[in-house]
Amino acid sequence: MNSPATKTVCLREVAHARSGEKGNSSMISVIAYEPQDYGLLCEQVTVDAVRKVFGPITRGSIARYEVPRIGALNFVLDEVLEGGRSRTLAFEESGKALSSLMLTLPVRVPAGYVERKDRPATEEGPRSRPSGDAAKPAGTIRLAAATAWSRDRFEPALSLVRDEAIDYLCFESMSEVTMSAAQVALNDGHATPPYDPYLLDRLRPVLAECKQRGIRIISNQGWLDPDAAAQAVQELAGELGIADLRVAAVSGGILTDRIAGLGLRFSENDQAIADLEDGIVSAEAYLGCEGIVQALQQGADVVITTRVADAALYLGPLAHEFGWDTGNSQQMARGMVVGHLMECGAQLAGGYFADPGYKDVPDLAHVGNPIADVSPDRIVLRKQRGSGGLLSPATCKEQLLYEVHDPGAYIGPDCTTDFGAVSFTQIAPDTVEVHIAEGAGFPKPDTLKALVGVREGYMTEEMVIFAGPGAHQRAQLTESILRQRLASAGLQAQEMRFDYIGVNAVHREATPPSAHAPYEAVLRVAIKTGTRQQAELLRKEVDPLAVNGLYGTGKWATTASGSRVRSVIGLNSCLVPRTLVDWSVSFAEEAVHTPQETP
Repeated sequence: MNSPATKTVCLREVAHARSGEKGNSSMISVIAYEPQDYGLLCEQVTVDAVRKVFGPITRGSIARYEVPRIGALNFVLDEVLEGGRSRTLAFEESGKALSSLMLTLPVRVPAGYVERKDRPATEEGPRSRPSGDAAKPAGTIRLAAATAWSRDRFEPALSLVRDEAIDYLCFESMSEVTMSAAQVALNDGHATPPYDPYLLDRLRPVLAECKQRGIRIISNQGWLDPDAAAQAVQELAGELGIADLRVAAVSGGILTDRIAGLGLRFSENDQAIADLEDGIVSAEAYLGCEGIVQALQQGADVVITTRVADAALYLGPLAHEFGWDTGNSQQMARGMVVGHLMECGAQLAGGYFADPGYKDVPDLAHVGNPIADVSPDRIVLRKQRGSGGLLSPATCKEQLLYEVHDPGAYIGPDCTTDFGAVSFTQIAPDTVEVHIAEGAGFPKPDTLKALVGVREGYMTEEMVIFAGPGAHQRAQLTESILRQRLASAGLQAQEMRFDYIGVNAVHREATPPSAHAPYEAVLRVAIKTGTRQQAELLRKEVDPLAVNGLYGTGKWATTASGSRVRSVIGLNSCLVPRTLVDWSVSFAEEAVHTPQETP
């Protein structure tokens, strides 16, 4: 209850938030806009308060971690919306929308507190920068993030090469499900390479200029077969007339054929992995930076890896350039902080950040990618010159805690890092210095995290569209009709889920009540089945609604041909003794390209 000296506002007026997912856990950071409000967060944004908001959609535990250097709290929620990142029937990436639910939490503030929406907009300085090379301090290594995942934008890479005097161009290509999805595609006979299908399209525009300028490329686009990927890049070099390009492949960590025999158990539920041996389609450990370091020491211009820790793409070049000992946890932690901040690309420079009126980002349509200037005693981050976006302490704080469990002990293959030792200072527009307190690094663990993909059947989804008065009620009646017809058709679903887009599809039962009936409602139904034939029954009952359903029924992709059924891969993790995981470095053979005459 408020006293005359206080009032209640939603958390959005006091703090900003970012959410992400790993395995069955959802992580949500809450960061005070103003340092003086951090105490308010610690006092009121408790585990119990968060459970009141998320309880209806959270089956597991909720943990809270305090990060005072940056005025933040980090929450880890297990089993949100049927299981975090490994859930099957929820909207993909819906975990990124959980932070907006967190910001509905009520908090008490002084009666005279000026809410975020009522504060005058602040401008940090000129947003645009001139084109042309940026001066690089002596003794500094400059790394640029070209991509954050396989389907990221193509445009930033060439500008980074031409305008930023970079030393390394890094392509991050993987998510947690990448290797499993690629293996299933190959098993199902799809015409797809065993490496990132965008590999050559991404490198074609930049490869020659990178070689000419002495820029080295680091990428984890090798996926299931880094050797094949490296050879494809070598052949591309021959096609482009690039001589003496050395392309290295870092392989290893693939445990698919032997994971079931190692006597290990899943971290999520303590089940013996051997119990699911017949359904395992992939298993791969996260490698560290050592293979990248070795490849660079042997003169590689391009390094293509299998799955490595995302941050290793940046840590590897730094360890090579500065001669860091990979057993020195303080040096490794320094590189881990750089890599973790950079690995998600534009997320550091204003992407996945804007909230109009609360967190304004200039010219987000032309958001730039981040650049890190690193020397042995200084780390400075900025974004591409002439680009839109925003790189500030606030964007850095959100990215520092993104997909992190315990910030005080972020475990990677190269070291364990205390992210609580990190802070940020704005030193110029879109330019931030990173500070790391002494003692942030701890020895590398004796085990490596591995992801195990297991076949769990098939899923498909359909959507039916309604608008106007009674839209929600018509959608609800359509759900009832579909349930009856699917039962009559003999559907044997392992799981079935109905969502009402425009009503409560994202936050489900935790959605705050609305005083107004929705004008539009989209009924989405998703099912998971044991066989493809069973999954096909859904569309067979949804398509006929066009003529035997309710009035005003619209349909999503009615005329699209082919099947929308896809394999379900359950994703779990385990810890594998480091001694059981091998890695190696090899170089592609230089291809001789013979131009073909046009007949």
